[in-house]
Amino acid sequence: MNNRTIGLAWLIVTLCTLTAGAQVSSRSVMGSPHDLSASTGSDACRFCHTPHGVSPKTVLWNQPLSTTVYKIYQSSSLEAMVGQPTGSSKLCLSCHDGTVALPVAGMGSSRVSGATLKPGQANLGTDLSDDHPISFFYSDALSARDPQIRPASSLPAALALDRENELQCTTCHDAHNNQYGKFLTMPNERSAMCTSCHGLDGWRGSVHEQSTASVAGSSNPYFQQRQYSMVSEYACLACHSPHSADKSERLLHYRHTQDNCLSCHDGSVGLDIRSQMSMMSSHDGTAYRDIHDLKESPVTSPRHVACEDCHNPHAIQTLSTQAPLINATMDKVSGVTASGGMIQHARYEYEVCFKCHGDNPSRLESRLTRVVSQTNTRLEFDPSGPSFHPVVSMGVSKNVPSLKLPMTVASVIYCTDCHGSSDSRVKGPHGSMFSALLKANYDTSDYTAESESAYALCYGCHSRNSIVSNESFPGHKRHLDQRIPCSACHDAHGISSAQGSSTNHSHLINFDTGIVDKDPVTGRREFEDLGIQKGQCFLQCHGKQHSPENY
Repeated sequence: MNNRTIGLAWLIVTLCTLTAGAQVSSRSVMGSPHDLSASTGSDACRFCHTPHGVSPKTVLWNQPLSTTVYKIYQSSSLEAMVGQPTGSSKLCLSCHDGTVALPVAGMGSSRVSGATLKPGQANLGTDLSDDHPISFFYSDALSARDPQIRPASSLPAALALDRENELQCTTCHDAHNNQYGKFLTMPNERSAMCTSCHGLDGWRGSVHEQSTASVAGSSNPYFQQRQYSMVSEYACLACHSPHSADKSERLLHYRHTQDNCLSCHDGSVGLDIRSQMSMMSSHDGTAYRDIHDLKESPVTSPRHVACEDCHNPHAIQTLSTQAPLINATMDKVSGVTASGGMIQHARYEYEVCFKCHGDNPSRLESRLTRVVSQTNTRLEFDPSGPSFHPVVSMGVSKNVPSLKLPMTVASVIYCTDCHGSSDSRVKGPHGSMFSALLKANYDTSDYTAESESAYALCYGCHSRNSIVSNESFPGHKRHLDQRIPCSACHDAHGISSAQGSSTNHSHLINFDTGIVDKDPVTGRREFEDLGIQKGQCFLQCHGKQHSPENY
C-alpha cells in the first residue's frame, strides 16, 4: 500500500467521524440503509472500509470476499458472456450473498459468528440466476450481436462500467448515495435506467410505454409499494424484477409467464383477458407451463399457447390496420410465411397463426373427417389451391353473389374475422362460447335446422336471403330444408393444391365423410364442376342417391 492510498483511507475514516453527528443528506451513506453504525457500535465507514488489513486489490475493503461458486443468469436470448462475479460486484456480494459473517465494531477483522444479512430481496443468496446479469464485458460489439442492447458508447455517465468495461453492481447502484432510493445511480421513473441499456424495438410509443392505466385497483403484490401510480411510470418494472425474480429467465415477476400478463389483464388494470381463458373454447395459456421460448422453432416446439406467441408486450400498438396486414397488437412478433419460411417480424396476421396451425406436427386435428384431410392451414389457404377463403390472397371464384357489402370477390379477410371472442367488447381469439374459437355459432351437426343463429358465422359475410333463394347454387334451399349443414359439403378453410383439384374441389367442396357416403352405384364420393353454377355429384346423403345428380 503506497502513501497516497494510506492517506486516502484515513481521509475516508476522518470524514465519516466528523460527519457522524451532523445533519445528513440523502446523498450520504449516513442515515441510509448502508449506515450500520448503530449495529456495529462504530462509524458508518468502518463497516465496509479499513485502512489496514484490507482484502487485496480492493478499495480498502473490510469484508472477506466470498469463495462461493454462484449460479449465474442464463437465457436463450442472452448474447453477453456472463461468468462468475468479478471486480466491485464481489465486494457487494461479500455482504449480499448471505454467506460471509458480518463484522463487529472496530477496525479489525472480527466477525459476528453466524450473523449474515437477513433474508429478503437485499440478500441475493448464491443463486444469481434470478438477478440481472453482472460482470460481463459490455461493448459496442455486444450491441452488434443484439441490436436491442444499446452501444456501450451511448450509455449515460450515471451508468458507468468498471475499468475493464464490465457491467457491475456499481453500474446501477452507488453504495454511498441513496438520493434516488435503492442506491440507484439515477432516477428510474418510466424505467429510464432500463431503457438506457435496453433499446427495445417498438417500445417508444407502445401501449405499455404510454399507458395511463392506474394500478390502484390491482392485487399484484409488485404494485403494493405504490412507488408509482400508472403502468407507464412502472414501465419495465410492471413485469420485470431486476433482483430475486420469481421467473429466472427474463427476470419476470411470476414463474408462469402467462400470469405476468393476466395479473393486470384481469380487469383490475387492463382489459379482462383472464375471464376469456375459462370460456368453452380458448387460447388458454394457463394450461401450458414454462414451454414457450423466445427462440423456439415453430416446427419442432411442443404444443402450447402463450401470450408472447401472438403479442410482443414491448411493441403493442393500437393503430388500425386492414387485412391481411398484421394487427398492431401483434407488431414485432415472429411468424411463418405463406411459403413456410420463418420470419422474425410477421407482416401479415396469418403468418402468426401459421406458427402453430401450419407445419407444426403438434397442431390441432379437425373434429370432422373429410374426403381430403388436411389441418395445415398454411396449405389450406395456399393461393394455388382449388378454393379457399381469402386469407392469404383474394379468392379464386369471381361469382359470389351472396357476399354482403362492403365485401366483394376482391376482399381479403383476417383469420380473426372468424376466430375470436364471442364477446364483441374483446378483440382477438382469446376465448369464445363457441367451439373452434369462433366469434359466432357455426353448427356442423347433421340434421341441423337452418336458422339465422345456426349459421350466424357464415351469415356474417354471406346474405342469408341470397343463400336460401339459391342465388349461388340452385340446390341450397333444398339441402338446408333437409337439415344438411353447410359443413357437410363445404370445408371452411380451403383445400390444398397437393390434394385437390379445381374440378372436384371448387367452391370449398370437400365432403364430410361422417354425413356424405359413397355412391353405391359408382363407388364415387365427389363433385364435378362443369362451369358457372353447373356441376354434378356422385354420392349418397340422407338416403338420397346421386349417381350422379346434375345441377
